[in-house]
Amino acid sequence: MPRDTFLAEMLDRLIACCEIETIAAFVDGIAGFLEADGGPADGDARRRAKTLRLEFFQTHDGGYFVDRLIATAVGAWGVQDLEVVARQASCNVLQSPPYRFPHDHDCLKDGLRRLTLGNYCTLPPLHSYNALTTLVLRDMAASTPVSVYERVFTECTRLQVLHLISCCCAQDHVVVDAPCSEIRVLILDQCNFMTVELRHLPMLVSLACCLTETYRIVFGSVPSLMHTNLTFAAESWIVPKRSRDYFDHYIIGMSPTMTNLILRFTGLRRWMVPTPPANPLLNLKRLLVADLPTNWNITWPRGLLLAAPSLEVLHIHVPCSEEEPTYGSLEMTSLEALRRHHCLKELAITGFLQRHIWFLKYLVSVCTSLQRVILLKDDGHVRYNGLWDWEMVRQQACPWSNDDEMVVRRITESGCRPLIEVSLG
Repeated sequence: MPRDTFLAEMLDRLIACCEIETIAAFVDGIAGFLEADGGPADGDARRRAKTLRLEFFQTHDGGYFVDRLIATAVGAWGVQDLEVVARQASCNVLQSPPYRFPHDHDCLKDGLRRLTLGNYCTLPPLHSYNALTTLVLRDMAASTPVSVYERVFTECTRLQVLHLISCCCAQDHVVVDAPCSEIRVLILDQCNFMTVELRHLPMLVSLACCLTETYRIVFGSVPSLMHTNLTFAAESWIVPKRSRDYFDHYIIGMSPTMTNLILRFTGLRRWMVPTPPANPLLNLKRLLVADLPTNWNITWPRGLLLAAPSLEVLHIHVPCSEEEPTYGSLEMTSLEALRRHHCLKELAITGFLQRHIWFLKYLVSVCTSLQRVILLKDDGHVRYNGLWDWEMVRQQACPWSNDDEMVVRRITESGCRPLIEVSLG
């Protein structure tokens, strides 16, 4: 902003004029559009659509025309997927309460399948939306009461997919206690909830969380949970309260029903001390540990392996770095060193370095069913197929020296299962 007060005020007036003209044009356009179409009562509308996206500045009178457009789109055109993003005008003259999504039209309650509300919007009563199966809330204000989020789970009993993106809350602790909920997919993307407690979600199958502000997830009764994606992302270099936290302080009571687990560590700083999960993951089949912090020793996934006796696929992605790990080595007792794993069939490591050799030696010595080992150097990366599936990809062939290749093959041949398929890249 200009330091000169006069220039700053001139710029504010210019922005206000632009907003006023934009809002006026938007309202006039909607009014003309509806008049040409015949309005919501026109049962033989010429327009047919399945999806409608609306983004506008909220004003005192503009919401009326938006309500009419929404009712017409759902009732006459057949729209089932609706996205509404209301933005707060910067001009003081145009300031108004948040946009209240209409809830007095029967066509909305019976016709909407997917609803997205963003920014300067308030939620309607959801208990009467009988057809709604997918709800997306985006950029909800910091003043939003925690009860707004909690009633999403309890009121809309037919909801199957809930996606919260960059949502804020007036309280720190969000409790999900919805034993009658049919939600199967829950995605929390960079929300500022400090603690999320999944007390009762009986139908939840897939969970994805990108944790920037959240420092604790408590798993309660989630008996159907199979696919989990946990991305830990610290956007600030300064996180003093977290500097001594352990991994199992963040994740409490991980569900034993999980079969797929993705753990990613992104952002500016890795603040956690690596520890194995406190509870065993009895049904876990596939595990990806991606963007493993460079200051963590690669042995940390060993604790996950010991906690997952049914694990069949273990993939580890180590980002390129010249730094040596400063901590993260898990001390292993003599009993753990002798403990065998009888289900692991595939091991893949991208970013494989010479210092990882002894970890490889440990795995082939304890995994009695190991069939395939994939070791990729600097050019390997993870390709994500949605939120709960992935594959390890090599960008180009990276030659191995004869000595390095010989060392790897000697290690694999000396393990519990000598006939192991080895792929180097």
